[in-house]
Amino acid sequence: MQRRLLSGTYECSLDNRFRLAIPARVREPFEDGATVGWWIDECLIVVPTAEWSALVDRTFGQMSVLDDDARGLSRFLIAGSYPHELDGQGRIPLAGDLREHAGIEGGKVKVVGAGEYLEVWDPALLANRFAELRREGVSARAKRLADRVA
Repeated sequence: MQRRLLSGTYECSLDNRFRLAIPARVREPFEDGATVGWWIDECLIVVPTAEWSALVDRTFGQMSVLDDDARGLSRFLIAGSYPHELDGQGRIPLAGDLREHAGIEGGKVKVVGAGEYLEVWDPALLANRFAELRREGVSARAKRLADRVA
């Protein structure tokens, strides 16, 4: 199966049991379940369950378990991840420890397509991140990244 590029930004509401309905436009890759967990930024990651293990391997596969930083980050991300089946309305629960990590206090979140996974953000935190990037200059960041690869 060819991977679908997950893109777009969606404003979503959590229900009174803190369940998130994965937006219909990007729900198809999650038909067999979603793994949700803490992510590197102050947000959550949502990955099709079938692809979680490959994402972890691509991210940490080359890191040595003897490296304290690599081991700590791997432990943090894997310990904070939970696989779920989507319910009949395409929802997954966001546990309290996950919401706390992402600063999600209210009933609204922003779901951002980030290529092979989704990120779930508190709307104010995401707005601050985007404003910071605009202040710095998107092209300046792109140039710095290009210089790293060259």
